[in-house]
Amino acid sequence: MVFQNFVRLIRNRQLVAPGDRVLLALSGGADSTALLCLFLEIRPGLDLELAVAHLNHGLRGKEADADAEFVRSLAASYHLPFVVEKLPPSERPTGGNAQARARELRYRFLQRTGDSLGVQRIALGHTRNDQAETVLLRLLTGSGALGLAAIPVSRADRFIRPLLSIEREDLRTYLRSRGVGWREDATNRDLRFARNRVRHELIPWLEKAFNPGIVDVLARTAENLRGDADSLAWLVEDLAGRQADPADARLGWRRSWLNTLPAGLRSQLVRHAFGTLDPGKRVLKKQVDAVLELLQDHKSGKSVRVGRIEAAREFDRLLFRELSASPPVESYCFPLAIPGQVRLHRVGLEFETYLNQGSSGLPLLDRWQVYLSPRAVAGGLEVRSWQAGDAYRPLGSSRPKKIKELFQRKRVGLSARARWPVVTCGGKIVCAASFPVVADAEWHRSSPGAIRVVIEERALEGGPDPSVLS
Repeated sequence: MVFQNFVRLIRNRQLVAPGDRVLLALSGGADSTALLCLFLEIRPGLDLELAVAHLNHGLRGKEADADAEFVRSLAASYHLPFVVEKLPPSERPTGGNAQARARELRYRFLQRTGDSLGVQRIALGHTRNDQAETVLLRLLTGSGALGLAAIPVSRADRFIRPLLSIEREDLRTYLRSRGVGWREDATNRDLRFARNRVRHELIPWLEKAFNPGIVDVLARTAENLRGDADSLAWLVEDLAGRQADPADARLGWRRSWLNTLPAGLRSQLVRHAFGTLDPGKRVLKKQVDAVLELLQDHKSGKSVRVGRIEAAREFDRLLFRELSASPPVESYCFPLAIPGQVRLHRVGLEFETYLNQGSSGLPLLDRWQVYLSPRAVAGGLEVRSWQAGDAYRPLGSSRPKKIKELFQRKRVGLSARARWPVVTCGGKIVCAASFPVVADAEWHRSSPGAIRVVIEERALEGGPDPSVLS
């Protein structure tokens, strides 16, 4: 019966395809050991390539080392490639959220290992009992419908859980029938952990006092809610794609549009953003609520960080980015001869200067002209990144203004400002990308000996980087 349920779920949900490479996450416990044995049974018929991965968190000393050695021996006995990794002391999860942190580290390890081995699927050993326990845990902490949908059969088109229709004790019976042993983790009986109290106290009490089939009832409830959750996820993904700003490569949407949506859809879009940037990361409701607070008035410039992801409000946009994927912004300063050209590849722009008149004829983003002395022309210009405190009097203004003030008027977000190009001559600002030329009379006096200099701004092929100029 175990084998039939395993095959049925794989077939019905198309969890693997013929010829797939599958990475099996093995803890050494009964569930994951059964997972290995079942995949070995179907391997010939589907021509699967199997590999094994085990992460030793280093929290249980010699017992954890023995688990790792068991997995190593098990994989070797079936001639399977395996990766066994032990976390260094500095990376081991500790404190009140140790279990959540351990789970996050395990998923990242599996992703990394799967990438290195080129696998299509990563199989996990969650059972029907795990599903029931998760429903109760989510219910006790006040989860909504998505939380009560609990553990999905597959996620991110890579992680699969083909044991989710099989109960834990049935898997142990299956292993005994094959004469296969497994490791027991003593911490699974430690009642200091909420899941263990649900497993060893709450569910047995519910079985006795209410329904002996409570595990199946809870698991079916999760399956029903998962169907609703999948439909909602499809709607959210479609909505997110259609409403994304095509001029901005970053993930996010306009606040004015978000605030027209029902509260539930706004929450789902936030979860969608986190799930896109950090698959597998569980986002708590209080974290979603903290992000949604950024949609309120007077929140521009504020941000919320959840793990590796930052949600930031920039004027009318709510934007998401992965912090670890963003290299530190480096300032720059390049000489610009007259005539001459400088290309800012990281910014996606080029600046070119001409004497008196003339142009390449290419489409322009902006064009400025000033009069310079022969000495200034010989010294040339500089194109550098904006610096805090930069100020000049732009044409049309009666007083000097900080470029920061111009940023605010143009609604330039914080993430775009650091690389914003500024053109200077002798240390004085002549112009800045997308802003007017300096208005001071000395730059516009066509006196004897003064030379007319034209500065043009163009987009490099592909256009300006939307994450830099907006």
